[in-house]
Amino acid sequence: MTRTMVVWTLATFLSLSSPPLDEPVTDVSVVPSGDRTEIVISVDGTVEYRDFTMEGPDRLVVDLHGARHSLPSDEPVVVDRGGVRSVKAEQYSGDVVRVVLELEAMLGYMVMAEDGYVRISMENPDGPFDPWSGRDQMAQATGEEATDGPHVEELLREAPMENGEVEDAFMPQPERDPISVSFAQTPIREVLFTFAEFSDRSIIPGADVDGEVNADIRNQPWDLALQAILDSHGLAAQEAASGIIRVDRLDNLREREDFEALATRSFRISYSSAEEFQEPVESLLSERGRISVNRATNSLVITDIPRVLDAVDELVESLDLQTPQITISAKIIFVNRTDLEDFGVVYDLKDSRGNQLNAIHPGGFDATGDGRITEDEIVPQGEDVISLGGNSIAALGNANERVISPSLEFLTSLIMGRHTLLTFVEALETMQLSDIQAAPQVSVLDNQEARILVGERTPIRVIDVGTGAAGDLGPPQATVQIEETGIMLEVTPHVTAGDLILMRLRAERSGLELAPADLGFTFNTQEAETQVLVRDGETVAIGGLTVTERDEVRTGIPVLMNMPVVGRFFRLTREQTEQRDLMILVTPHVDTN
Repeated sequence: MTRTMVVWTLATFLSLSSPPLDEPVTDVSVVPSGDRTEIVISVDGTVEYRDFTMEGPDRLVVDLHGARHSLPSDEPVVVDRGGVRSVKAEQYSGDVVRVVLELEAMLGYMVMAEDGYVRISMENPDGPFDPWSGRDQMAQATGEEATDGPHVEELLREAPMENGEVEDAFMPQPERDPISVSFAQTPIREVLFTFAEFSDRSIIPGADVDGEVNADIRNQPWDLALQAILDSHGLAAQEAASGIIRVDRLDNLREREDFEALATRSFRISYSSAEEFQEPVESLLSERGRISVNRATNSLVITDIPRVLDAVDELVESLDLQTPQITISAKIIFVNRTDLEDFGVVYDLKDSRGNQLNAIHPGGFDATGDGRITEDEIVPQGEDVISLGGNSIAALGNANERVISPSLEFLTSLIMGRHTLLTFVEALETMQLSDIQAAPQVSVLDNQEARILVGERTPIRVIDVGTGAAGDLGPPQATVQIEETGIMLEVTPHVTAGDLILMRLRAERSGLELAPADLGFTFNTQEAETQVLVRDGETVAIGGLTVTERDEVRTGIPVLMNMPVVGRFFRLTREQTEQRDLMILVTPHVDTN
């Protein structure tokens, strides 16, 4: 749920007479001005405005009353400079044009309206940049011819809005009474007296405050007008807790701070760790300032001058915001499928009165020649018979490559005189399927990393053979290393505009296997790393982690094994296919509580 936060502006409503309706908005420009960024909304006439800010993402919204949208497009246009990410202008209602500025971060800003433009001055966090014109960019996107934009640099020279070099405790506030007054060579002390009378405030000038003022102010908030006059004369204002406004030169204010009494204030951090605020806060401290962290209450304890404490208070308030929390639901699926087919034919030819190769089956040798083989004439398996006299033949085919644990065994025998031909037919077909599924869920803060592991930590023993002082081998030393294997998911989410979530994802599936010989273990790993942009509640699938291994072995009797059709009966064929698939489904949800 988007939250809206209203912050101070120089004037929420200008107390002008009702402007004519339908003043065309002709351009939105972003230009550099010193250490600030100036956004100028060009209008052909005078309009009233209302401004407010929004979070998630940080946006500054300016509604122009009595205006008409005249830009080439009402779609968001990318700016990416001066702290402004994009600009969008549209006709919000019949006589209201809404200009939305998406910012990198919410910083201090001021708004001023004159005849012909509404101007926003804000801090520039990015340094120097090139000027940007929305009309030119929109014209290029829509194919229209770009027109000459307003003379933005001339507008900036006519109405400077630069801050002083010292952080003033006197800050312009919304809804101040407008003032119209003219000064011609008027001593600045009389000018300060005039503003004191008008605002019913106590304003005290310093001893070195002098000079003359020439200014014509028309219907402007009195605090804005006073600040502009002080800036043009190198002066600054500080408001004490009593409400008295002190005006002096910048150098005098700095010197006075060296003798100002120190105060101590505690700032409690609600949505983060106090240590994370220590570094940005230290940049605001004066030379006499001190900072410490109280971990028990998660607070910053700061001792410094009141001006610095007020600045720290504003900084902590702008940074200590509730960070969105994202719940990530993942489904990790790993499927391993193995198909194996084996088929082989083994031949064994024996001669009962001569040579016998009894490698796969026992035989019998008719030593007496009576045509019968008795128990005493049985030859055990593994013992060959070699006849040195007479003609005799024995043979083995495919004896060394056999089907392991066959599902089918078929034996035939053929007797041809004193020869016996044994034929073994062996066949095997197996299919193994492994389906592993995991559905972890984790909640993580915006821009923080979450890590999910579905697996095990495997201890690996490492033997180190040491050496003695003389180079002799010492006693071996064993150490144990822990290796993580399994299914791992690392994700870092970031909530962007439009209910979109940017996620940096890294997925890995690893397994442990015994290595050949004495090398120990090997790690099989499939890994993917990507960056995706999804909507709140949308499921994204990471694919591509698929490995297919196919092994085929063919061994047999030379020449015969390659014969068409019948060659299958003279060889052993082994075909094995292994397919491993890893799929990860990730669904992010932004918690609205």
